[in-house]
Order: sequence, then structure tokens, then C-alpha cells
Amino acid sequence: MQFHLPGARRVAGYLLLGLLAGCGGSGGDEAARTEISTDTISFSAPGPNAVAPAAQEFTVTFGEDVAHLAVVHNGDAIASATSVLNGRTARISVVPAAPSSIGPGPFAGTVAVTGYTCADPTCSRMSAGSTAQVRVSYQISPAVQVVAPYVETAGVSDDVLIRGLGFRSFLVNAVRFGDTPATEITVNSTGTEILATHPALPAGRYTVYIEAPDHSGEIPSDVTLVVQDPIAYPATTLAHVPATTGVRSLVYDPERRALLLVTNTTPANPIVRYVYENGAWSAPTQSAASSTSFLDAALSADGATIFAITSTSLVPVDPVTLAAGTAVAAPSLADNSALKNIVVGNDNRGLITTSLTTSGTTRGYLYDPESARLLQNNVPLNNATPAMSGNGGGAVLVQGDPSLSTAPAIYVYGTSSNALSPSSVPGVNQNSVPPAIDRAITRIVLNGTRVYDGSLGFLGTLPDTTAAVAIKPDGKRAYAYDTAAGGIHVYDISVDRDEAAYTPLGTATPLAGDPGSGVRMIITPDGQTLFLAGSTQIVVQPTPAL
Repeated sequence: MQFHLPGARRVAGYLLLGLLAGCGGSGGDEAARTEISTDTISFSAPGPNAVAPAAQEFTVTFGEDVAHLAVVHNGDAIASATSVLNGRTARISVVPAAPSSIGPGPFAGTVAVTGYTCADPTCSRMSAGSTAQVRVSYQISPAVQVVAPYVETAGVSDDVLIRGLGFRSFLVNAVRFGDTPATEITVNSTGTEILATHPALPAGRYTVYIEAPDHSGEIPSDVTLVVQDPIAYPATTLAHVPATTGVRSLVYDPERRALLLVTNTTPANPIVRYVYENGAWSAPTQSAASSTSFLDAALSADGATIFAITSTSLVPVDPVTLAAGTAVAAPSLADNSALKNIVVGNDNRGLITTSLTTSGTTRGYLYDPESARLLQNNVPLNNATPAMSGNGGGAVLVQGDPSLSTAPAIYVYGTSSNALSPSSVPGVNQNSVPPAIDRAITRIVLNGTRVYDGSLGFLGTLPDTTAAVAIKPDGKRAYAYDTAAGGIHVYDISVDRDEAAYTPLGTATPLAGDPGSGVRMIITPDGQTLFLAGSTQIVVQPTPAL
């Protein structure tokens, strides 16, 4: 940016002869001076999604021989520099870049001001004087977005994944949970995740902070780790709401100690909620009859919202009142297809699979709650069923149906990249038992029978009579609901059986009741309780002590 000073040119022109005949610049250095009011400007923004800070100004004062003033800016910190002239003073306004356009990090820039005087009587040539510079610094803080899991067990040290942006834009070298430092941290290569180990903490709520010595001041954070005392749910059964014939999905809300189900219930598929309080389970509540029929649901990464899906849209639902928000329609949904399943990663995005009324492939979606959009991906899958790890770091998907002669590929999903990729291991044709995965993706069970490690190395098998399976959060035990045994078998899956069958530990533990058919089974994050829900009822079952 540069501007001319008409008044200065006019004076020089009018006084041309006098200047030549006289002292030729009688003002000397003083008349040619250019002075700035400051040589530094600083901006800061609390994160890459923050509003840009307000512009800041400095003034330039110049002598009467200055005929032309050049103002040039450079560097990522500065979006523009504009000027207002008033006599022999210019006011320069420096506008910082939008944080979203450059992301988190320390940025710099300069605004250079040079005064020019006439180099000949007609002022057809200019002579540059000295250049004054204003140094601009701009700090955009990293964004701490979520911690996963966001609910932990009191008195137990464990790893959590902290999700955000810009963790490598500064020298992040520590994490605190409130005032308690993490014992170990690892920042991933993209700067979007920190694996942090928290020590055993008492029950409470802890703001998650990251620290960097090259960041000025505290890095802002409103992310909370909720630490709760462990709870031993007694064995019991819970009745379904009337007219329930089956269960489509089962979710545990650890913060509120609530069970959330999507059920097949006439006349539609509601979300049903049970809460454990004052030592007992409450009567069920359900979403309004006017709500659209749901097919699956998952909690958001921070537990603030249920992401529920219908055949054609995603609906945000309040996890306490079950009030439905504004539906987001799935664009470009293929003919005869529908949304099928949803899982949520630690970036709070929902991975959604789709299905056809017959065997065939369709493209799924990624739900971005920040923009409230469903984004269609480019990976066609055959009626795929996903399972997300407890820390939200990734998912595994099986696909296909019994009519296929060739088993389709097992797919993996990476939350840090939002990418779906086929695995290189032999495919598995899915059955009616959903996949199970542990907290940190060290163990996976597909079709209720095939046990894999985190790299999908095949370890061994469980019985074909397994109707549902859950994995202990640490990956060391598999709990299998075995219809032949009429109870829960426990398997030590920390060992590699070299693709042979696992032997149960002890005898089967009888259930508190018969869940019926089409069983869905989950485990609490503390590993102490199993929930089984089928066509008949819900069973609350302490995990066997094996």
C-alpha cells in the first residue's frame, strides 16, 4: 500500500524556483523526517476458530519536504494495512489475519514506512529516505476441543486422548488435569491429538490444560475431565416400554449413569432412557411419539448430545430430556438406501454407514456438528456395521451378508484423518453380532467369534454359540453371552491362541434374566458391569470376577 501527498507535491511545485535559487531544501533533515509512534504491535486470539482481534493503529509524522510516503506490509500476521491522511500525519490501521485462515501458532509481520523527497525540481524522480519498521507479533493459541473418554474412574490411573488443533504449533510439553500434571504425554505427528496419562484422581471435575513454554500466558481451555467414583450395579432386569419387540442399539451414559436404547416399538422406534439414582433404576422415559423413527444413536464425544439417525437424516437429541433438535438431511442418498449405523470419534464427528434393501454397496457419511452438515464420503461399503474404540481414536467396520460367496474387506477408520481404509487381512462376511472393540484398540472381536489384535492380526476364536460379546476396557478379557451355556463366559484374550479356540475361564455365569433374541451387549468404562438388551428385557449383570 502506498499513497501520495498532494499538498507536499503542490508546495514543492510552487516553490520550485525558490528552492533552486535558495537553500534547496532549507528544512534539512528535519523537513525530510519520517517518524512513527511505535515500533511494535501485538495481537492475540484464544484459538483458530476465534474472531479476529480488532485492528490497531499507529501514526506517521513527516516533514514538509516529504512528497511521497510508502507503506508496505508483509508476513502471515497481517491481513491488510490501511491509511488515513490528515495534514502532515498519517494514521495507519493494521488488520490482523483471521485466525481460521492461518491456524494456531506464533506469527510475525512488519509494516515498513519510507518517506520520499523530490530528487529533481519537477519531482519526476524520488529519493528514498530512511525506512521505519513496526514489528507485528500475533499469537493464536492451540485449540483444546475434547478429552476422550471424558468420564474416568476415581482412584485409577489411565490414558486419555486430548483432541484439538495446533499442538505442534507450540512446544507443548505438559498436560494438567486441574492442578494435577499428567505423568506422561505424547503428541501425534499432525498436532491434533495428545495421548496423556493421568494419575489416580479423586472424584471431581478437572479442566484439561496443555502447557507450552513458548506460549505467552495460559492456553485457554474449557474441556473437562469428569472423574466419578466406581459404582457396582446390582444384578437385575429392566422391563421394556410396552410394545417393544427388539433393540437396535444400546448406549451407556457414564456421566449421568443412564442407559439409552433405540428400540423397535410400535408405532415408531423411540429412544428410551433409564437412570440409576438413589440405588435403583428409574422407570423408563422415551422420546416423543411425534419424533421420527430412529435407527441408531451415539453420544457425542463430550456427552452433551445424542446423535440419532433416521433412515434419511441425523437428529441431535438432548441426552436428558430426549427432546429432538433440527434434523439434518443426508444429501445424495442412493435410491432404496438408508442410513444404518453411527459411531462418534474423539473429534466429535459421527461416522455413519448406509444400507440397501438388498446386498450392494452405498456411500456413507461423516457428520460435522460444528457446521451441522452431513458430508458424503467416497468409500462404498456393503451394509457396513462399525464399532468405535472407547477413546474415540478409531473404528473397525465389517460388511456384507450371507448371500456373498467372497467375504468383503474389513475396513478401519482413523479419527485423526477421518479416513476409511480397507485392511490387508482376509475379509469377514458379517453376521448379526455387532463388532466389539476395547478402549485403546488393542483387541477386536468380529462376528462374536473371531478375536484380533489392534493391527487385525487373527488371534483365536470364540464359540459359534456366542450371541453377543463385550471386551473389558483394557483389552484383557472378552465377555461372551453364550446361548448354549445360558450365561456369560469369560475368556483371557490377552494371549495369542495362534488362531485356535480360546478356553473359557471357569464356568458360565448365569444371567439375572433372559434378555431374549437379538441381544446387544455393552460394558461400563470401569469394566464392572455388563448391560444386555434383547427382545424380552434388559439385563444388568456384574462382570464375573475372572
